[in-house]
Amino acid sequence: MFDATFAVIENENKRNELAEFYAKNKSRLYFIALSKLHNIEEAEDAVQEAFSRLVDKPEAFFKISSEKRLAYVDVIVRNIAVDMFNAKNKMPLEQLYEQLKDANISLENALFDKISRDEVIAFINKLPTLQRNVLVLHCFFDLSIDETAQRLNISLTVATKRLALARKAIRNFVEERGKNHG
Repeated sequence: MFDATFAVIENENKRNELAEFYAKNKSRLYFIALSKLHNIEEAEDAVQEAFSRLVDKPEAFFKISSEKRLAYVDVIVRNIAVDMFNAKNKMPLEQLYEQLKDANISLENALFDKISRDEVIAFINKLPTLQRNVLVLHCFFDLSIDETAQRLNISLTVATKRLALARKAIRNFVEERGKNHG
């Protein structure tokens, strides 16, 4: 599969250099992707995507000094894997709205007097994905913080911190909206 990917590079020396780089570092790159995705096939896809991007614009890879190339590709693989993980775990706004509609959420009555449910949902959907995932699982699906951390494959400390950040952002949003509508 990679032979066909590398064949796109016209310069034989550069093609061979990139193929050698892949052969030498593939285990490390798969491990990086696997540590984010926890799925072998998806990790392979992430590495394949990284090298497809390198082949599309090989000049970016070759203008970097050889000592820094591995770090450069590490970042590309990690970012692709994180993007894949987030895309797979992102809850669409419509689904979140349905959960909110059906859930008995204990928000202060004053919140809904001043702010519509749609505004709250829109704000929650704009939270950083990592914070939103913890908030949705914990608050809207009633998972414990331990269950939330396990479901997202993160530590309890990380889950707790992300939840605190999401709650703080919502609190600030509510206070700001209250000032504007008060």
